[in-house]
Amino acid sequence: MVAPSFTLLLLQACSGAGQEPDVAANRSAPDDPEPLFVSLDPASSGITFKNAINENQQQNYYVYEYMYNGGGVAVGDINGDGLPDIYFTGNLVPDRLYLNKGDMQFEDITETAIPGGQDGWHSGVTMADVNNDGLLDIYVCRAGWYDEPEQRTNLLYLNNGDLTFKEVAQAWGVADTTRSTQAAFFDMDKDGDLDLFVINTPLQKKRQYSNIEIQQMVEKRVSPSDRLYRNDGDRFTDITAEAGIWNMGYGLGVAISDLDGNGWPDIYVSNDYIERDFMYLNQGDGTFRDEILERTRHISNFGMGCDVADYNNDALPDIVVVDMVSEDHVRSKKNMSGMSTDRFWKVVQAGYHLQYMFNTLQLNNGNGTFSDVGQLAGMSKTDWSWSPLLADLDNDGWKDLLVTNGYKRDMRDNDFMRATK
Repeated sequence: MVAPSFTLLLLQACSGAGQEPDVAANRSAPDDPEPLFVSLDPASSGITFKNAINENQQQNYYVYEYMYNGGGVAVGDINGDGLPDIYFTGNLVPDRLYLNKGDMQFEDITETAIPGGQDGWHSGVTMADVNNDGLLDIYVCRAGWYDEPEQRTNLLYLNNGDLTFKEVAQAWGVADTTRSTQAAFFDMDKDGDLDLFVINTPLQKKRQYSNIEIQQMVEKRVSPSDRLYRNDGDRFTDITAEAGIWNMGYGLGVAISDLDGNGWPDIYVSNDYIERDFMYLNQGDGTFRDEILERTRHISNFGMGCDVADYNNDALPDIVVVDMVSEDHVRSKKNMSGMSTDRFWKVVQAGYHLQYMFNTLQLNNGNGTFSDVGQLAGMSKTDWSWSPLLADLDNDGWKDLLVTNGYKRDMRDNDFMRATK
């Protein structure tokens, strides 16, 4: 069966001899495109927020390994004037809410709009109409190294309709006290209101990633599992365990989409460290099943963020997950994880999946499975990356890929790690 295949390839190659491939026809942008975006001066836009990180003996990378992961941003029309407003979360600085005044001018209305006294380490933020009143509300995730639960309690700001908000997380049952990264609102049961999924992480100390479950029991910590909350109209109910979501991951990204085409919204979570990503498929009866092992051949190693969109216009959702591999060969070797084949296969045999240190672009095959085409697509190496976004940025009908990247210090430099063990 090998010879016919080879002959066919040879004939195809010969038939194209002397013909230059039409490379331009397969591109979504010209060779020398005009700039799509311009940077606005803070003095002009009015947006002066800066997520400044101050380090000392009490707060640093060794106390909290996610020290440099950054905050969050949510964009939405909070007052119904047709203009998108912006909410920024600060890790060690106060959050800021900017009202869009038009003509790219923004006004900081935080002091009058958002209740004060909500300090702590703020991470992700999401805007959604929680109570179906036609107004966007704001959900803020909190994390950090704090032992006090009140410093880690997530916040829910209900929109009063007059450019003010009321904090109601406790009353609505979503005052999660684990260390939350991000949240996604979606109608999981198709009953007309938005349910809530929150991704969480354990507090890891001295790179202790194994035996997390035992540590939780011995130290009687709050479980760091991701959480699923069902919207019951005037409050939420935690249905994590009964829905089959209970886990022990290091979630850094979450995306919602109907991944298996059964008409129900599913959940994809990209996980850091050894934990595999989760692909929770909605069974349509209030439960979910993680089928990442069955649906993918391999995944990224350090899942630093994810997004879902149809990147090749075949009407099927595809998945992008970013990792931390540099295009520069020397830098990639200096910052790469261990290459022990014995450890690799032990991880695989333990059920953590085949994980490789590259960005992945999981192409939907249309039969319930996905194939990684990240290297073929030319996006597998973007250094220490975060929050990928698939969107048509130039209005040509094709999804482009925006990847934010960077880290304040090279904490994974192997010489540095060896010296600080």
